[in-house]
Amino acid sequence: LDIRQSIAHGFFSAFAVPLALSRDERRAFYRIAADEAGDDILVSTVVVEPMPEMQRAVLEDAAEAGLSHVLIHPFPTFHAETEDALYAWYRDLIEHTSLGVCLWATGGQQFQNLHPSNVAIDVFDRLADLPNVVAVKLMATLDLPVAYQLCERLHDRLLIGGVHLGIAPWLVRHYGMQWSGAWTQEALQSTGQRYAVEYLQNLLDGREDEAIELYWKVKPAYDGLFALMAPMLPKGVHPFTHLKYYQWCVGGNGGLLRQADDPAEREFPLKPEEREHIKAGYRLIGIEPTKDKDEVFVVGRAAHERGARAADMAHQYNYA
Repeated sequence: LDIRQSIAHGFFSAFAVPLALSRDERRAFYRIAADEAGDDILVSTVVVEPMPEMQRAVLEDAAEAGLSHVLIHPFPTFHAETEDALYAWYRDLIEHTSLGVCLWATGGQQFQNLHPSNVAIDVFDRLADLPNVVAVKLMATLDLPVAYQLCERLHDRLLIGGVHLGIAPWLVRHYGMQWSGAWTQEALQSTGQRYAVEYLQNLLDGREDEAIELYWKVKPAYDGLFALMAPMLPKGVHPFTHLKYYQWCVGGNGGLLRQADDPAEREFPLKPEEREHIKAGYRLIGIEPTKDKDEVFVVGRAAHERGARAADMAHQYNYA
């Protein structure tokens, strides 16, 4: 369902994140996604596991299933004393796969010992010369000077992907940006009103005035998305339940995570007022969110259609 939704949204790729799955389940997850995607859309994944053997297994499973590329970033507890050590960690994984590799430039504290921005620019510069490193994702929370430095260093070798839509006109015009991901674009559009996709397409086609007019149209929902994420992103938290709720509001599957004991979910549960905040954001830009009851989100659309109900899952989840 979610792959079909991504195609209907007009996306070029779907981001398949296998949270809390066994290896056999992850392999099936990747195979199903790739099979459903066919030739209509690319499918990528992310390396999020803590141990080297687990990280390599993700790469092997993704390649075997026919995925196209992978986002790689060190596990939050990984610490590198030197730039050479960080480069060696990346290179070991990158050379373990034939998949295209996207680097992730994000703020935080993990590598502030290497650079005050948290992004080891010189390491990224070296990695860009590896043959299957194809892109870099610029997180929305990056300080603009480091985004500028990364673009200056990398744009002639890597595809720049900016998450912050406010600087997209600059990235497209000066650094040839062609894509934006992986983030919750569904927060700004529905399959019938594809505002985020149209915004970038206008920029790519040179219609800057039309693009910027559309930016102002979606900005209320964009501001609402970042207001919700503001307490979370600096801590390195990706609140997948919130993100899935956004997708569900415009037709996605939804469904709570199996990993109910995730620290991020304990610290930032999806509260009733946040669900209303998300739906209000859609209405501000002329999109009516689903009228389905939240129970459909709890179990997921596909499971709900098969007869699953939230009461059946009470032993697994504490859902407010």
